[in-house]
Amino acid sequence: MKQPRPLSILFLICLLWTQTLSAREVPSGGEMLIDLIVARPMGLAGTVLGTAAFIVASPFTLLSGTFLQSGRRLVVYPAKFTFTRGLGDFPGYMEDYQIVEE
Repeated sequence: MKQPRPLSILFLICLLWTQTLSAREVPSGGEMLIDLIVARPMGLAGTVLGTAAFIVASPFTLLSGTFLQSGRRLVVYPAKFTFTRGLGDFPGYMEDYQIVEE
């Protein structure tokens, strides 16, 4: 039996992803599946990479006075996206966070 082609898998992911734009209260199974397979691992990778970047950049952010802002942007936001929102809950996840003014 042939393996599914990567392009067809990408098409299926995009097709399921477009359904997240609906205004439903409860996420569908497809939204939860995409969240579990794609978004959560990407959020975890973003959290790890953001933490590493924050550690490297922290001496410079201390000098410029943007230490807390960079910590929120690089570590806190990706961690909250990955670990605190409901499965399949994409719309408006940034609304609860304090927006950092430049």
